[in-house]
Amino acid sequence: MKNLRTPLDANDLNEDGLDGWPFGIRDMVRFSEIDALNHVNNAVYFSWLEMTRIAYLIDYGLTEMGHSTAEPQIVVRRQVADYLAPVLFGDTYVVTLKTSRIKPSSLVMEYGVFVDGQLRVSAETVVVSLTQDGTARQVWRDAAIRSIVERDGAKLVGFD
Repeated sequence: MKNLRTPLDANDLNEDGLDGWPFGIRDMVRFSEIDALNHVNNAVYFSWLEMTRIAYLIDYGLTEMGHSTAEPQIVVRRQVADYLAPVLFGDTYVVTLKTSRIKPSSLVMEYGVFVDGQLRVSAETVVVSLTQDGTARQVWRDAAIRSIVERDGAKLVGFD
């Protein structure tokens, strides 16, 4: 069995037939994640997206998850998911993630949840970067912006 909960890069994902995705996490469905209908509960997918998003934010240099005044407070503004096919107990799945658009203090992030190369869930999240006290927007670090553009091919919006 391949490693679980280990970040995957574009090469790893290409080997799994998931071309066009620069980042992902592989894991396996646990019994606690299924509901009375014997498939993954809809709320669980948002936890999977969060787990993948946090690993992505750290990997891309957007945050170190600290609480210093220099660290952004990254919050979810909006999140939607389309459930295309069920994921079942014992399935090994991959959550993929890429940023499609970058604004000075927000990102539009796209996800796919795959089982055996088949897309089961697609989702989108908008995250916003705030100052640590939450009173103002905080712009992304230049190095992080470059990383997202280079790795994800994200479109810059609102930059001069």
